[in-house]
Amino acid sequence: MNVLLIHPPDSKHSIALGRFEPLSLEVLAATIPNHNVSILDLRIESLKKLDAHISKLEPKVIGMTVNNTIHVINSLKILEHINNNYPDSKLIVGGHHPTMLPNDFRKPFVDAIFYGWAETSFPAYIETLSNSNKFEHIQGIEILHDGKTIIQNKHLWDLRTSDIPFPRRDLITQYIGKYRNEIGKKTSLVNTTRGCLNRCSFCSVWKFANGHILLRSPQDVFSEIASLPDRIHRVHFADDNTFINIDNSKELAQLILKSRIRKKYSGYCRSDTIVKHPELMKAWKNIGLDNLCVGFEVTDNHQLKEINKGNVISNNEEAAKILNEIGIPFRPHFLINPSFAKKDFERIACYVQTLNLKSPIFPILTPIPGSDNFEKVKNSIHLDYNYFDFIHSVIPTQLQPKDFYRSWIKLCYKSYSLRKNLLRYFKKKFAKLTSNRQLEKNNQHLNLTKLFRLRLLSIYFMIKLIRHYRREEKLLARNQIDK
Repeated sequence: MNVLLIHPPDSKHSIALGRFEPLSLEVLAATIPNHNVSILDLRIESLKKLDAHISKLEPKVIGMTVNNTIHVINSLKILEHINNNYPDSKLIVGGHHPTMLPNDFRKPFVDAIFYGWAETSFPAYIETLSNSNKFEHIQGIEILHDGKTIIQNKHLWDLRTSDIPFPRRDLITQYIGKYRNEIGKKTSLVNTTRGCLNRCSFCSVWKFANGHILLRSPQDVFSEIASLPDRIHRVHFADDNTFINIDNSKELAQLILKSRIRKKYSGYCRSDTIVKHPELMKAWKNIGLDNLCVGFEVTDNHQLKEINKGNVISNNEEAAKILNEIGIPFRPHFLINPSFAKKDFERIACYVQTLNLKSPIFPILTPIPGSDNFEKVKNSIHLDYNYFDFIHSVIPTQLQPKDFYRSWIKLCYKSYSLRKNLLRYFKKKFAKLTSNRQLEKNNQHLNLTKLFRLRLLSIYFMIKLIRHYRREEKLLARNQIDK
């Protein structure tokens, strides 16, 4: 059977950086080795290429992954286009958004929705389609006819690590050099875990996985890293908490160390894990860990409790010291709440300066479908899915939109101060000349080339955001009239 798997195009309104490989599609492709599968990435390819590919391949099944809410609207447009022009193909969807909000995909042109992890349900669907067309036995699937549900089976969440094959990277060879992280480095994705043990109110990963967590064996992860193309020198662990299992993380580090594989690694880690296991961070530093995303989120314990982070501020501050001591660059995340007043932006700026945080990230708190936060504010959402990029506020801000975005940009400018980093640069040079190790350690600075790039990028952000805020003002004004 010919099967086409598609990643949808980006939203034209998105200001999100980076473009990672469609790892979920590569893995799903590997679950049906006896079928002819191809992958088309519409973030790179045109609609014309899609039409040409379908006409040539004549796929019986066309699948679309919709992990990110920002891709929903374009996904529906593409699926409707395919249905109108190639009605003989079965159209199926899966990923985070269809799992959390399936009603968005209960359309006349969608034949099936897959819930959660689809490594067993997807091949079962393909095989059933080849034989009986009786799908009642498949768990985690919804079969539709003319937009109406005719079969809906809950997911049993019984996936095992043995059910997850190595991804079919041979199917994305034509794109491999175009997948890059947010600073433009060629990057491959590798999973070590799935799911999350934590219950943060702003996140829905744990709900998507129904509270489950799946750990891949260190040997499997290592084998996948060893099989990556030679021209890819950077691996990003696409987990929600890369070091969630300490023993596995230690074993993987040892395997990489013994193999003498030379790559750079990045991932996500909680501050309490760093504080409890600094020796693990040192081991990973030695094999190439050069970037960590660490969720600081807020600046006091009361706020941490409100978002159910299950952590304390002292861990954030101690983790920053440990990572600076070891020499691992890290990006602490702070959530920018649409309810912020100017003093809240100033408080975070002061906190960043006090802790000497070199590369903070300030995503705007966005109601991720399925999260507790989504349920709390879903009736206030006034921008469509095309703006769910964590840079636009999709619910009304307490400040006027122009003031909110300008305060956000000002926070970024303060946190990436040219003057401050230049001063530290010269102090560090002086410390090296005088062999003053402590002075050198206290004056770590952001790479100046990267700093200039980030400041130029912030100008681009400001131009786009100021252009978009007018839309928000119009919507707010319209809502006031309606009330």
